[in-house]
Amino acid sequence: MTDSDNHGVAGIQHEFETIKHHVNFELPPPKLGQEWRSYPELPTSRDLNPDWNDPQQLAQIRYLLPNTWQEPWKSKNTYLETHYRLQREEGITMLRHSIKKFKEDPAMMDDPETCIYTKVFVRGYLMTRLGPMCQVQFSTERSGKKIRWIQTRRLTVGTLVAISTASDCFKTICMPAIISEHRIRDGLDQNPPTIHFQWANLDDAIMDPNQELVMIETRSGYFEAVRHSMVGLQHVADTETPLDKYLVQADKSDLPAKYVEQSPQMDIRSLIHHVPDSSTMTTSELNAKMTEISEPLRHYSVLDGFDHRLSQYTNLDNSQLSAVHRILTKELAIVQGPPGTGKTFTSVQALQILLESQDRGSNVIIVAAQTNHAVDQILIQLINAGYNVVRLGGRTQNEDIKRYTMYNLQRRAAPSWSQRADRDYKTFESARKKNIATLERAIDDVFPDDLIDPDTLRSAGIISASQLESLQAQQAWAPTPSLPGRPIGLLAEWLGNQLVEVKPLDEKDPDFEVVEDNDSLDLDLDVEDYDIELDDCIVDEDDKAGRIDGKFLPIKHLWTGANPQQYTEKDLVVRRELRKSNLWDIDPKYRGAVYQHWQKQLLLLYRQNFRHILGDNARIAKNLKINKWYKDAKCIKSQRIEIIGCTTTGLCKYRGLLASLRPRTMLIEEAAETREANILSALYSSLQQLILVGDHQQLAPHCDTPGLGEEPYYMRVSMFERLVNLKMPFTVLNMQRRMIPSLREVLNPFYPSLQDHPVVTKSDARPPVPGMAVPSFFFHHTWAEGLDENLSRYNILEAEMIVHFMEYLLMNGVKLSQITILTFYRGQKKKILAQIKSKMKQWGPFGNVFTVDSYQGEENDIVILSLVRSNGPNGPHKAGFLQDENRGVVSISRARRGFYIFGNMINLACASNASWNMWGKIQQVFERQDRFGGDTRLPITCQNHRKTTWMSHPEDWVNCHGGCDEKCPDKLSCGHAVTHDKLICREPCERMLSCGHRCQQFCGENCTCSCAGFTGAYSHDEFVSADATRRQNGFGVEHDTSHAAPFITQDQRHTGHIADGRGSRRGLGRSNRGAQGSRSGFGYNSGSSRIHTQSLGRPTSSVHLDEERSHAWVTFDARLDDEHRRREAWEQTDLMEELNNHSDGTAMAIHDTFRPVTLNDNGMRNVGDSITARATPSPEKDDLLIFDDAVETVALAVHPLSLGADIVSSDDLIDAVNEGESGSVISTPRKHSPSALGDPDPLQHGLAPSTTLLTRMRLIGVESDQQSRSRAGLPTTDHGPAVSQTDNKEWDLASRVDTASIANATDADNEPGDEEANPEANRGVYDDLILL
Repeated sequence: MTDSDNHGVAGIQHEFETIKHHVNFELPPPKLGQEWRSYPELPTSRDLNPDWNDPQQLAQIRYLLPNTWQEPWKSKNTYLETHYRLQREEGITMLRHSIKKFKEDPAMMDDPETCIYTKVFVRGYLMTRLGPMCQVQFSTERSGKKIRWIQTRRLTVGTLVAISTASDCFKTICMPAIISEHRIRDGLDQNPPTIHFQWANLDDAIMDPNQELVMIETRSGYFEAVRHSMVGLQHVADTETPLDKYLVQADKSDLPAKYVEQSPQMDIRSLIHHVPDSSTMTTSELNAKMTEISEPLRHYSVLDGFDHRLSQYTNLDNSQLSAVHRILTKELAIVQGPPGTGKTFTSVQALQILLESQDRGSNVIIVAAQTNHAVDQILIQLINAGYNVVRLGGRTQNEDIKRYTMYNLQRRAAPSWSQRADRDYKTFESARKKNIATLERAIDDVFPDDLIDPDTLRSAGIISASQLESLQAQQAWAPTPSLPGRPIGLLAEWLGNQLVEVKPLDEKDPDFEVVEDNDSLDLDLDVEDYDIELDDCIVDEDDKAGRIDGKFLPIKHLWTGANPQQYTEKDLVVRRELRKSNLWDIDPKYRGAVYQHWQKQLLLLYRQNFRHILGDNARIAKNLKINKWYKDAKCIKSQRIEIIGCTTTGLCKYRGLLASLRPRTMLIEEAAETREANILSALYSSLQQLILVGDHQQLAPHCDTPGLGEEPYYMRVSMFERLVNLKMPFTVLNMQRRMIPSLREVLNPFYPSLQDHPVVTKSDARPPVPGMAVPSFFFHHTWAEGLDENLSRYNILEAEMIVHFMEYLLMNGVKLSQITILTFYRGQKKKILAQIKSKMKQWGPFGNVFTVDSYQGEENDIVILSLVRSNGPNGPHKAGFLQDENRGVVSISRARRGFYIFGNMINLACASNASWNMWGKIQQVFERQDRFGGDTRLPITCQNHRKTTWMSHPEDWVNCHGGCDEKCPDKLSCGHAVTHDKLICREPCERMLSCGHRCQQFCGENCTCSCAGFTGAYSHDEFVSADATRRQNGFGVEHDTSHAAPFITQDQRHTGHIADGRGSRRGLGRSNRGAQGSRSGFGYNSGSSRIHTQSLGRPTSSVHLDEERSHAWVTFDARLDDEHRRREAWEQTDLMEELNNHSDGTAMAIHDTFRPVTLNDNGMRNVGDSITARATPSPEKDDLLIFDDAVETVALAVHPLSLGADIVSSDDLIDAVNEGESGSVISTPRKHSPSALGDPDPLQHGLAPSTTLLTRMRLIGVESDQQSRSRAGLPTTDHGPAVSQTDNKEWDLASRVDTASIANATDADNEPGDEEANPEANRGVYDDLILL
């Protein structure tokens, strides 16, 4: 299915010519009705600074066509011209307006629309492979504030600025330029700061370092975002594609793509994800069944659709299968994916089939999206699937994607370009260096290190031959001695004491105390609008893409003549002196003024030559760009790249490179968020198929310019929305997998056909929110909003209420990472972050506060939405951004388990019809669910006391620590005072650790010591992977090694019972004994545990699994104190006697004393009373795993409990265990607890003391749920809502029952199929082991 000429000389020539045509794009001559096709890439002085008194000129520059998106276009030219003119107006109209304001008030300060930079002086030119860049210094005195250049959007790369002289102030002079580098170090961090830009017209290039300039920037209308699409639209005017009939005439023929029609057989085996009833099959039967199913799909004719029986073997629902079929077959494939329906997953499934159905690298597929983040998301999935991918553009923040940039691909690949490309590069680079040398010589003539050479003045015609001869005649006389460091020569002698050193421009930037807020430059702008990568076409020799290197040629006079009277050539005395044929006859007091005149004249004469040399350099840079793209194209083909990813801006920016590769398929992810012009301008001549995946009911394209987004221009209407509105064929995904059903009901007014996938209906997959009786609620209030200095809205009481509510959730066991706060305003975002920083320091840093616009495509377990807008109960009622239905839909569709809205519903109901149509529907759903707090009340339910409290004001939270106002224990289990039993204890710990050192942490934190004796991290350790060790041991028992105790005591280390028993970082004991008798993965409990639960119960990924395991440290140290250490010798003796008494092989009784200490991810610690555990060998013989080794191990299998279950007290659990079949005894000695439980003195019964070190143990086998409950005597309960095991980690049990001896409690409700649908929610399928 590939064109044969791609592999021949004709194909190579086509690639080169295509790239050359794009880089050296020649505009056609103006033609009536098509004038737009002749407009230059960069705006002219007239575009930015027209004569505002000339109606005809204003009419020409403001000429716009209405965007008639609700009907087919009359012609392709009108279609293209409309979008071209809208793009151009978007890029320059705000700067034009700013220039007009400055002309009317040259003394104006910065305002919300305009930035003024004064005292601008040229300092030199940086000669790069991207062309010449002018470096200027400037002042920000008009801002009135200190600028944080690291974070600000000022002078971003690609920004269009306008420059004029300080004397003209845009009256007649206006020189456009493009910011080319935003260099902080040695640039913007200097005083005065410096910046680099490229002149739009090199004829404007300034060479006079003393010429004071003024520069204007607008805060909106980012030119780089529209620049390349405008050029692309001019290219498309000459290109015919099969897609024209759909995009222009709205043809509904829905034809298959040409290449699919020619070869409809595709390999769709990747759609097979599972086989029904596979659990009952043997491996050979399963393999045979898979082969039977898959083989007919290897060459499947896709034109007639999919067999309906395919749905029982795939994870895709029927709507996704229908979407995949449309993507595979149609010339124009449109797929709408409502929130949570798996748009990206569906796209990847279709792309896999397309790629598997062609020879590797034979045809590239282009994948693009509006944002870098969205591009990276889909590319990661394709990379993980094993496909060859390259990422164009250098602004990705994903470390995994950075390996696949064009720059890194070139570095990994052997040189694959032809000799022609290499030869051309050397030729162009040699020409560039010669050009720089020529410019350097010219600059040296005008700006020498000392004084101008008299011969240069003569050759330029500035002085006459007789004047030169008179000067040279002085050589016959003895030279006048000069001072050290001063110039020597004829002119130095001639100037005498009139020779002065040029002082640096003393234009220091003011040091303002007030710092400019970041948001002052990006009011209501999407971050990604400014996330445009620097043109990385020439980065071969750069260590870091985006850093521009080159030779800097400074422009500066070092020496000049004294001219205190500021004489110029206009003064009579100077003109008279200049006419003297003998220079020595010139009055010495005027010689300084005469020399300054010569300097100006020489610069004036050389100026045109300078510009000519700069123009040659720019042409050479274009040739280098052609050469670089050609080598990139050859590299992409030689590496058999299958997927090229970039942003939709990159589609136009790298148009020449992409068009040369002749792609036939292009997929646009989040297409409804992309401007139509960005996609339209990327219609390459080879394109046969366009795939648009998105949702026009979510975020729309962004528009900076007021008025262009509304009627009649509709720039915020995407190509996706326009085609759907025109009733073009498209497929809608209708099965959501994100949110629980009650949250989906909130979306149903906007998506009536949206249904729930079975995975979201299971309580273990989406557990209830701890501490909340309802998963969603609308908290209505009438608290008034405010307006900050950047004109952004905030509501301080609403922010406080949300922060208190968030802290309440954390106290109830919700992880920080599971909460996201959304708001429509950056002002509110700042207030919330400030509240969190000041009031929630103990919870650690929290950054999950986002504006709605930046959160499309994301989700989280719990979402809190701050609506902000409120002017009290009586108004005036205004909704602002909230009345935008697209934004509103995004805001209500991000939550999986819990969704809580805070806002003034009266305001939203009365503000406008659009606001009511959006939020009125949502109010009705919440009222129908009885979850609307119209009386300003929020219900919270205490987990400990089952009491519901209604919160109405931020002050209400003061007396409600984590649940209700009922009294909790006065002290923590550790004995320290407590304000709430979920809060972390901040008293000093100072416990004695197993290494012999005292803990220096807080009581509620993990005990830790940096010594090797505690960490077990010795320099000679060798770590074995957990999986490899388990396979070697062959236990047949699955366990989570991150929960196993990795430490043993110093005494055990020396007893000889354990060979190399020191635990590894992953909780694995190290052994060189082989499989027989090895116990890798099992540690020994010599005391109470303090457990680090950061990685427990968290969904894991292949990328971070090892990292999470490495942080799952478990230490056992609480009961090691001085008294125990004095008795260790006696205990060892008693231990050996016990072992001898049980040498007949019968199981011995086990007992140990400890205080259970738990610490969950939120830093909440719970310490139980000291407990003595005794166990007798009640398990049947078949339930034991017996090893030949002399040392045997007992492990208690543990499973999480439901948060909704009844709370089990310590007493209840002890009674239950005493009555159980296992015969275990749990007791608490008096010396550790004020209320002694069980046997107060185990020594009276002939048992070893609580500190006895046990080395002979048996491993209890993994039991079923009912067996484990029966053995331990744990009461079963059906009370309380079902909660996911991921929210109730194994270690949570100790904090709820105050004990550390726990029986296995496997959830019998888990089905095998659940694990595949949601593996994170099924970590309890296999027993985790706590070892004593």
